[in-house]
Amino acid sequence: MEPTLIINDRVLVVKDKYININYVIGDVIVFYNPNYDYNKNTYQEYYDSLQVWNLNKQQLAIDTAFIKRVIGIEDDVVKITSDGKIYNNGELININNVSGKRTTQEGTYIVAKNTLFVLGDNLENSIDSRTYGSITLDQVIGKAFFKIYPFKEFESLNDWK
Repeated sequence: MEPTLIINDRVLVVKDKYININYVIGDVIVFYNPNYDYNKNTYQEYYDSLQVWNLNKQQLAIDTAFIKRVIGIEDDVVKITSDGKIYNNGELININNVSGKRTTQEGTYIVAKNTLFVLGDNLENSIDSRTYGSITLDQVIGKAFFKIYPFKEFESLNDWK
């Protein structure tokens, strides 16, 4: 998600298990690895989230959380041009935080029911829905609202328009 977020930044995430969140284009979300079948119950998830001091390296590789920006919701048609322009249902999406060259492989993607199409802000160096396809709503942990650390860089993550 560079330059919006870099390694060691911390964000405030509201989990959608506790609050019903309607995701919209531009939201920054946190979700589980699309190649991982997540099946923890709510109690186990809450207990594990309290144990930040007990990190298991094998577990991190399997159920690592990813953070990306929503570019398409169900039934949308997302088109990415070779010069990095992103269109949702024919409308150009402008994301202010993206810097550098924005060249990428051109493609058109149809977002299936109950899924979200996500991209990293660094199109040249992001593994996202262009690689692993749309993510299911079951994989979404929640919406990242604020970058909270480092403290001097506290900012909203969803003011992209």
